[in-house]
Amino acid sequence: MSTPLLIGIIVGGVLVLVLLLVLLARSNKPKAGARTCLQCKKVMLPAWHKCMFCGWEPKARLEFILGPLAGQTVRLTEDMTTLGSVAGNTIVLADPAVSKRHVGIRKAEGQYEVADLGSTNGIYVNGHKVPKKSLEPGDIVRVGNTEMVFRRE
Repeated sequence: MSTPLLIGIIVGGVLVLVLLLVLLARSNKPKAGARTCLQCKKVMLPAWHKCMFCGWEPKARLEFILGPLAGQTVRLTEDMTTLGSVAGNTIVLADPAVSKRHVGIRKAEGQYEVADLGSTNGIYVNGHKVPKKSLEPGDIVRVGNTEMVFRRE
């Protein structure tokens, strides 16, 4: 076998090996819309509201950016969280523009939905007045003079 042919075979083999390694590295990346479980680190399908491998479920929270609770974060641990100006609500807001029982945030099947509970001033999500809406991470909810950002881990 001649030296140039042997060099060509070796270079070709190295190129094929590099190409295979690149393809393998790309196939291990999560697909668009997929997320990784923060507990077991396995890829979760977009439709999963909890990890089917270990049972971990993302936690939701409200980060208050305006109003009496500005700078505070409250975790949404209950199936129903209520916000209003009087005791008996899950979150009490000392805001004169907030009704006694102003808004409810309901957890169902891994999703969160915000709904007006018959308030005087209504609720706004991302600047739009709505009677109810499914929340997405980053949504800004305004209740009276209080604004909060909905977050999920």
